[in-house]
Order: sequence, then structure tokens, then C-alpha cells
Amino acid sequence: MAELLDLPQLVRGLPPAPSPELGPALDAASRCFSRHGITRTSMTDIGRELGVSRSGIYRQLGSIERTVRLLLAREVHVLVTRRLPRVLRDATGPETVVVLLAEVIEYARRHPVVVKVLADEPEIIGPFLVTDLAEATAQVSEMVQPVLEAAMAAGLIARQDASVLAGWLVRLAVALVIDPPQQALRPFLEQLLLPALTPTRGGHSGRGKRARR
Repeated sequence: MAELLDLPQLVRGLPPAPSPELGPALDAASRCFSRHGITRTSMTDIGRELGVSRSGIYRQLGSIERTVRLLLAREVHVLVTRRLPRVLRDATGPETVVVLLAEVIEYARRHPVVVKVLADEPEIIGPFLVTDLAEATAQVSEMVQPVLEAAMAAGLIARQDASVLAGWLVRLAVALVIDPPQQALRPFLEQLLLPALTPTRGGHSGRGKRARR
């Protein structure tokens, strides 16, 4: 199952990774965001953190909004190309989905910028949920769906509607980043997901079929 996550479409579905040349500027932005918050950080602050002029940081990053998008794209690429292959190395079958989802949630929850936003800038989250979440969910679901379909074809998880499953997984991840459970995350996810993902004998499941009237 872990090898299926290296399918080319998984990376092709992501926003482009920023140029490595922007690494120092994005590191400086991340430090400023985690220290002051996104809404309280200016491009001048980031330039000062990096040790460049105001015009210099504008040439590199453009604006706070663009900086946030570049930083998000970089972190997602790090998660998909570096962290997930490592944590999924020994996972098999339906457990892989649980491990993947747990790592995504924990990676987001541990990120210092996310920690700062959730603690001190909850007003940012509401507008995102209203205006941007639907599009972001659709994009990520489309990226994940082929991986789930490949896992179903290989008999590693139960056959069902992959688009519906992808949508559930993405929405579950968002909800648990914002409101994590009080108990350990992995058992929390296992209780919900393993019964739905474990193939029945013969590698098929009737969960994806509509009930006959």
C-alpha cells in the first residue's frame, strides 16, 4: 500500500513547489508568522527577519497572501514527498490509510504557524471555511482518489466509491486539525476507519453499492 502513494498523480495534483531559492525567505516568513501571527506580520517584518530591504522581500515573495500560499505549498510537498513515505514504510492494508491521515493531522497540528493561528487568530479560520474550503477539499479529494482506487484494485482496502471516501477523509482531516480528539489520535481513527476499509473475504465490500429499492 505504501508504494501506491508514490504514484505520479499524487504529486502532480499538488500546487507547484516553490523554488528552493525562496527557502530562506519562506523560513523567515514562517518565523514571523509563528511569532506574531499572519495578520500581524508585514512584508517589512519578513524582510527585517531575513536581513533584506523592503523592496527586496517584495521582489521575492510579493505579498503576505502569496507568501502564505507559497509556504503552504512548500509544507505540503515536504509532507507528501519526505514524511509520508517514511512513516508509511511498515504500514500495510487499511492501516496505511489510518497512518497517513494521522500523520497529516499531526504534521499540521505541530506546525508552529498553525499553532499560532489556532491559538491567537481564529478569525482567520472562519472566512477560509466559508470561502475557500470547498474548493480546497475538492482539489485534495481529486488528488487522493486515484490512490484509493489503486488500493481497492489491489485488494488492500474495501471496494467502495473512491470519490466519496476521499471526500470523507479530507473533511475528517480538516475537522481534526481544528478540533483534535482528547484521546490518542491513532486509536480514535482506527475505530472509525478500519471497519469501513478492511476488505471482506474475497477482497470486496458492498459498502460502495447503492441499496436496492
